[in-house]
This record gives sequence, structure tokens and C-alpha cells, in this order.
Amino acid sequence: MTRDELIQFHDMLCTEAKELMKLKNRDYAGNDGLQPFANFTRVESMGICKTEQGFMVRLTDKMSRLSSFIQSGKMNVKDESFRDTCIDVINYMVLLTAYIKDKESNNERK
Repeated sequence: MTRDELIQFHDMLCTEAKELMKLKNRDYAGNDGLQPFANFTRVESMGICKTEQGFMVRLTDKMSRLSSFIQSGKMNVKDESFRDTCIDVINYMVLLTAYIKDKESNNERK
């Protein structure tokens, strides 16, 4: 793979991740989209852990799945591929970054 091919692959993967986020976030944030982090903030409202820790739990799940794949060479969950898991990690990182940015912006307004 050349550097140009790598950048093209990056563009394609990020486009795929963005389209998947649009679909999945409708399920979690509702069609009005007013609470795009609802799936993560829910753990804090339930008293389980801080929202940021909720993000880390989800990321750790995905990283564990990737680690198992690297060790065994196969994905045991049939409806989630290696690529799917990587795209989920991309989206979780985008969500976490956006959540922190939003939280900081809200704190600055106070």
C-alpha cells in the first residue's frame, strides 16, 4: 500500500464510520438528535460511573475483542467483523472527543 492509497483508505473508512454513526446515533439519541451522548450519559444518571468511564468501558470491550482476534486469528461474534469493531472504536473516539469538547464548552459558559 502506498501513502496515497493509505490516505484513500482512511477517507473511505472514516466515511463508512460517519454513516454508521448517523444510523446508530438515531437509535441512541432519538430522531430529534438532542442527546447524541445519551447512551453514555445514562450510566452516570443511573449512578454506575462517570460518563467518561462509560466511554472507556465500551472502548475496553472493543479493544478486548480486537486483542482476542489478534491472538486467535478469528472473530467469535459472527455478526461483528474485525472491520466493524475497528469502525466502532473510531466512532467511540469521535463521540468521546465530542463529549469532552461539549462538556468544556458548557463549563466555559457558566
